[in-house]
Amino acid sequence: MNRLVPERSTLSALRPYAWLMALVLATIFLAWFGRDVAPPEHLCPDYICFWATSKIVLSGQSPYDVALQTRVQHEYGWDKQKNGAGAYDFLPYYYPPWFAMLTVALVPLGYYGGKVTWFVLSADLVLLTGYLLRKTIPGVPPAIPLIAIPIFIFTVVTIVIGQTTPLILCLLAVAWRLLEARRDRTAGFALAWLTIKPQLTILVLPGVLLWAARRRRWRVVIGFAATLALFALASWLLIPGWLGQMLDAPRQTPPPTENSPWIGTTWFLLLKSAGFRSWSFWALYALVAVPLLATVLKASLDRSKPLHDVLALGLLAACIVAPYGRNYDFPVLLIPLFVLLGTRLSEIAGAVLLVAVLLLPYAQYWIMARRGLVGQIGRPSPEFLFAWVPLLLAGVWLTTAFQRSRLPGRSSSATVLSLVPGGLAQNEDQAPPLGRDPQPFSHAGV
Repeated sequence: MNRLVPERSTLSALRPYAWLMALVLATIFLAWFGRDVAPPEHLCPDYICFWATSKIVLSGQSPYDVALQTRVQHEYGWDKQKNGAGAYDFLPYYYPPWFAMLTVALVPLGYYGGKVTWFVLSADLVLLTGYLLRKTIPGVPPAIPLIAIPIFIFTVVTIVIGQTTPLILCLLAVAWRLLEARRDRTAGFALAWLTIKPQLTILVLPGVLLWAARRRRWRVVIGFAATLALFALASWLLIPGWLGQMLDAPRQTPPPTENSPWIGTTWFLLLKSAGFRSWSFWALYALVAVPLLATVLKASLDRSKPLHDVLALGLLAACIVAPYGRNYDFPVLLIPLFVLLGTRLSEIAGAVLLVAVLLLPYAQYWIMARRGLVGQIGRPSPEFLFAWVPLLLAGVWLTTAFQRSRLPGRSSSATVLSLVPGGLAQNEDQAPPLGRDPQPFSHAGV
């Protein structure tokens, strides 16, 4: 009997690598099969931007050159009226150069092969994220991330259009696992890659770095800074003056929300869509942004706060206060949702919230499609109608935080009690989720 134990543990240890190898082999097979087969026209239309910049970088030129982007994209089928809503001659590249250095790996596959591979890789990353998060979030059954992430409608949307959100979501999960395992330098390396999409990680990165610094985990900060410096140096050698060019790209080709803010989902764009200007705009923006930013900062500096609170708050706040955001970025909101389910809500309240976030957007999409508001080629959809998702999650988070702060026994003596051996921990992180039985033992424990 004793001889069977090592065999089982070995099989358990090898199982994740077997699944990863299966994903890799499936990706290679589909990429090889699709290299000469034209995929459906509307599959991953945004990939043309990454393809064009990869080709430009390989030619030794700047991926921010408007003329080059226009020429390459037109060669591969971009049409101003059909694809650019009559306003864009090309799909502009706003990412840092190191993302283009990553996507050049798909160029040998050809345009169609790269497009199919990008689609398959996005699906792989989504499945991998569910696998990584299945045991990472306290209080959440492993099946929920595995199922909820792939079936979330905005996950499907971002995969189909070929956006970068699956990569960002997977990198968040990887960095989270590495930080929990205290592999700090590698975690800093993973965090540096999150600079690919700053509108999603603009609060997460400083929040996590502050969280690490407060715990004197300087290797996280050093790993992040060293990797970012290496990226910047390599980019400068390849594209001299890249930083100024990248910062100037939105001025040369303004994002679509500049003239059509109603296709965005952040609080910033909602106010613009409603017609607010001048002092009234900034007053209403500050009314929501300041409390959220203060909450993120407080969580990052509080040494009693767990990492999952910092990650969840940073993502949630960014999806509301950032000046740019679309509904295809919403998959990152599943992390705050899972944290709410596992640590802040009762089972019934959590189930209601989970069903609402997963099912209501499908019903909304169906109604909007029936009215011709989505699915029209060359016609931007009114995505502001989906802004209720981040606002709902933020409202639930702030409500539970306020209610937890009013739980009995939360006084200055709580800190003393938490330091006494055997004393009751009374801080917010150790308080029971609202509506749950605060007994010290679960039935399984008994």
